Amino acid sequence: MRPALACIVTSLALVTGCSSQEATSCRSVVVRDPMPDWADAGFADGARVPHVFGSAGQIIVVPFAGTLVATQELAPRNKVLLIARQSLQQVTPVSIEAQHAGSGERVHRDREIGPGSLDMPSAGCWRLTMRWGDQTDTIDLEYVDEQQAS
Repeated sequence: MRPALACIVTSLALVTGCSSQEATSCRSVVVRDPMPDWADAGFADGARVPHVFGSAGQIIVVPFAGTLVATQELAPRNKVLLIARQSLQQVTPVSIEAQHAGSGERVHRDREIGPGSLDMPSAGCWRLTMRWGDQTDTIDLEYVDEQQAS
């Protein structure tokens, strides 16, 4: 990379308030395409529901409000739907190890496939490693602070 271009990229990262690690490592891409066949039960045909795919394509997170908001509160804030590709015959617990891309902060969450909350304590990109049954997938989710959500 040419020095002038490197300087511009670095300056943009500083102005937007993110580190170069955050700028390059968060892969949270919310798509509004129709849901894949294996995930569209309960949705109208061709529904364009905002969702994020896991990196291995084994899980989808549907954030019901669209934007995920960081919260320190004990009351659940972010309702999401977890949809697993693998057909499940019973309620399946999901173990979630989450790491903040900027600070390295780590949190653990336990929940189930299906609807429920998925809250993180601070804004930024969170990489979630999810394990359920014999499956594992990783997904990046972007959380904003209260002021950005308003």
